Amino acid sequence: MASPLRPRSRSSIERLAKDLWVRTATQEEELWVLRTAGESQHREEMYRQGVVRAYRMEFGKPLREMDFPAFIDTCNKSVPIYILRGDSYRSLGVELHNYIYRGWFRPYRSEIEHERFLCKFIHVYGFPQDTKLSLPITAAAMTMVNQDVCAEAEKTRRRIHHMIVSRNLGRTWNTDHLERTRFHIIQPLFRAILILVAGWDYQLQDSSAVGPIPAHLVLTGITDGLSAPITFESISGKIDADVRDASGTVKTTLETAVDFVMGLEEREAAAFGLRPDPVTTCKPPGLNGTLPVGPTSRFVDTERFPHWGGGGPGMTQIPG
Repeated sequence: MASPLRPRSRSSIERLAKDLWVRTATQEEELWVLRTAGESQHREEMYRQGVVRAYRMEFGKPLREMDFPAFIDTCNKSVPIYILRGDSYRSLGVELHNYIYRGWFRPYRSEIEHERFLCKFIHVYGFPQDTKLSLPITAAAMTMVNQDVCAEAEKTRRRIHHMIVSRNLGRTWNTDHLERTRFHIIQPLFRAILILVAGWDYQLQDSSAVGPIPAHLVLTGITDGLSAPITFESISGKIDADVRDASGTVKTTLETAVDFVMGLEEREAAAFGLRPDPVTTCKPPGLNGTLPVGPTSRFVDTERFPHWGGGGPGMTQIPG
């Protein structure tokens, strides 16, 4: 006797319908599916690396070894944001991430391949909050920390190459790791400038209200690979005149600091193009035939799809 048919679950029906739609989709629709799925994945991954798995260090002590995800999260970012830990540092990380991602991201158009994003979050424990360190000393100390972070990332890259060449991969490494490292580089801006945010300046605001909290922009003095020197002339009216260091550190707001770095990001892209070049390094898999080579930022015809849809809109605000 044949067994009775089991009713399909809603999720299995949805998957069946999606598979059927993909087989009959036009290329325009297929490109839209790939881009919106990529947007959702990028948002989730940036949150996971920036908040859930944020790189943590203790001030004044050697950095912990970077694993592969921490290495990837260091690459293709324009600026490190050092969060000097306060009592509410975890909540601050969530709200900063939501705020910055919404400001940086452009539906259908942002370059999201190779984990590209504006910033990497680094949580700093044990910073001497009560010692009232002067701004020049603080800036110099964090500049050295940033150099160590970059050096640790390059050390991880060499370790990956050595393990793959020696075929001593272990269970957590494979040749895909080596392939991915080819397209992940420490951006020149990442070495040249950093942002400091103090946890004790955070008063539990949500992401809609964190823009005015204090932030310091610190120039490290490293200019290799930049199209031009970095100056603060464009934001001179938004700098706290009483808190400024001649060596290249200013106090402003988080909003101004983020906008300033996004402007630098655009300047460098205009001068050199994106590095690595997304046109030559992005080969998305096709669902229904051959797809064009290049970044998904070129996939969606906004006249055909004028409204933002897919998985991206649901990920615009990730709760803590």
